[in-house]
Amino acid sequence: ERLKKQQNQPITAIISNPPYSVGAKKGNHAQKNMKYPILDKDISNDYVEKSQSKSVRGLYDSYIRAFKWASKRIDNQGVIGFVTNASYLDSTSTDGFRKALYSEFNHIYVYNLRGNALLSGESRRKEGDNVFAQGSKTPVAICILVKDNSKQHELFYKDIGDYLSRKEKLDKIKEK
Repeated sequence: ERLKKQQNQPITAIISNPPYSVGAKKGNHAQKNMKYPILDKDISNDYVEKSQSKSVRGLYDSYIRAFKWASKRIDNQGVIGFVTNASYLDSTSTDGFRKALYSEFNHIYVYNLRGNALLSGESRRKEGDNVFAQGSKTPVAICILVKDNSKQHELFYKDIGDYLSRKEKLDKIKEK
């Protein structure tokens, strides 16, 4: 009864650092990742349908699911603030996801903190350290999404810069 009452309450702000685990057989503490058939159907009908890519497996990553869940949960008005894997910013497989975010949200703020340890050579050095140190090999981004029922749609993007250490990145974040 308490849970149903809680689920019926309007939520206007969701702030999180969702997990990144596409294709993982097990999550934290050796627990299998859960299935979300309703959420996955929504992703298929929205993000996958808008995609030009044939490879859409990444759209079912838990952090992408978190975006979809949060956007449904705030309904028509609210703010979502996530620190996530930044691969969606330039991956061809997430083109439909980016299109959907732009059409669904009125104001999008992205701060690309980079740090992709999966690259090599000069590209890897330009990425700099990851803000989570050895805790993540994927690039990281801060994303703030705002729904305000206006007709306006704007995207604000900032890249943190090349060759920065973890400390330099964290110092830059503090400056803003």
